[in-house]
Amino acid sequence: MTRRTLFPLAVALLALPGRGQAQETAKPEATKAETAVERRGPSATLRIQLVITRFQGEKKLASLPYTFVVTAGGSRARMRMGVDTPVPTTTTSSDTGKPMTSYQYKTVGTNIDCSASDRGEGRYQLNIGVENSSALTGPGAAVEGAPLFRRFETNLDPLMRDGQSVQTVASTDPVTGEVVKIDVTMNVVK
Repeated sequence: MTRRTLFPLAVALLALPGRGQAQETAKPEATKAETAVERRGPSATLRIQLVITRFQGEKKLASLPYTFVVTAGGSRARMRMGVDTPVPTTTTSSDTGKPMTSYQYKTVGTNIDCSASDRGEGRYQLNIGVENSSALTGPGAAVEGAPLFRRFETNLDPLMRDGQSVQTVASTDPVTGEVVKIDVTMNVVK
């Protein structure tokens, strides 16, 4: 076969499905609002207030408010706030046989990650990851001189409108019986 006869044959083979062409996969139809949002890119700037509150029964023990700004369709907001806490570790010296105490550090505090997307008609889908840790205090807060640490972690996906507040989580600590609540408020920055 000559080059003249091979060229039309190669073109015909490439035209067959699965040969040289990427096959399109069926996609669900997007709504007009979702398509318009995707085309215009990042949209509104949102102010998010997240409050972590701890209760023992009806008594409020702590309220930790965090406020940050995120752009819908833009980059993720990332907040880290904590303190490195010394944790004693005791080992026995092989030379003297005496116990030696050294310290390792554990970071306790709050980590928050948040992103948002514009769902049209004034609605915004938030995606929030929250991790909160702390050292326990009071009676029973240590085992053989080593402190106990509690940790709470959750991922939230509330669909919200401007000015809306929602209680997204209410959970009970299995060790202390404290109830942890997370409230989220979202405002569009004008």
